[in-house]
Amino acid sequence: MPIYCMYTVHENDTVNNCIQIPMRMIREFGCADGWIGIVRYDSFARLIDSHTTGGEEVYAHGAISYGIPGPKLIEEIFQGTICNLLIKTPKYAYQQEYRIIGSRPVECRLSPDENHLGCKIEEYGHAELDLSSSLADFSWKASVPSLEESQDGLMLELPHRV
Repeated sequence: MPIYCMYTVHENDTVNNCIQIPMRMIREFGCADGWIGIVRYDSFARLIDSHTTGGEEVYAHGAISYGIPGPKLIEEIFQGTICNLLIKTPKYAYQQEYRIIGSRPVECRLSPDENHLGCKIEEYGHAELDLSSSLADFSWKASVPSLEESQDGLMLELPHRV
């Protein structure tokens, strides 16, 4: 299933109407030369929920829980009451990840790994999520190269409509 991962900025991460995005996250999420999308969570969550509850294109979505699953959580995962795709070990907590997991599988093919003879690389097809609604009313984007550098990353000034 396709998994779309996002970095989450919490309200307490905002100082003087600016957020700081760690360089580590910009590198890991592969957006150094691209764009960062900003979405007002409440409106976005309602829109995604409308595509999840009807069994449409979204299997699950939510903030990642970082922790070692105990016996009760493991039992809930096996019973299907909790999505194990929304749980990661604590060493990844710095990612502040939010995921959208598609409900339809994507094509996968194996290609030879030129750097490691005899090994294969998994290559996945493209997945599109049609939310049948415009995100323009509650989202905007910023060019990463246009952001200001700060001590530990890049600073993004938020629009006044937040």
